[in-house]
Amino acid sequence: MPRRIRDEKLESGSKEAKTQTEEPKEPDEKQQSGGISWRQAVGNVGLALAIPWMIGVPALLGWWLDKKFETSPWCLIIGVVLGLVTTALDIYKLMKKFGQLK
Repeated sequence: MPRRIRDEKLESGSKEAKTQTEEPKEPDEKQQSGGISWRQAVGNVGLALAIPWMIGVPALLGWWLDKKFETSPWCLIIGVVLGLVTTALDIYKLMKKFGQLK
C-alpha cells in the first residue's frame, strides 16, 4: 500500500498542502554492509566446501589407479590436473553467472 506524505508549503502568505504518494521500498537483495546477496553467499560457501572434493576425489582415484596398475605417478598427475581444470571451470561459470566477468 502506498504511504501518504503530507508536504506543507508556504507560498505568498497562504498555506498550500501538497499530498504525494510514495511506493514502499522493496527489500534489496544486496545488503548494505557487504554488498553481496544471500544467494551469492550461499553459492560461495557451497563452492568453498566443494573445491577440496573436486580436486581431491580425482587425485585419490588417480592414486588408487597408480597402486592397482603400478603406473605411478601418471594417473595421480592426470587426476590432479583433471580436478584443477574442472574446479577452474566451475569457478569461471559462477563468476560469470554473478556478473564478475563479462
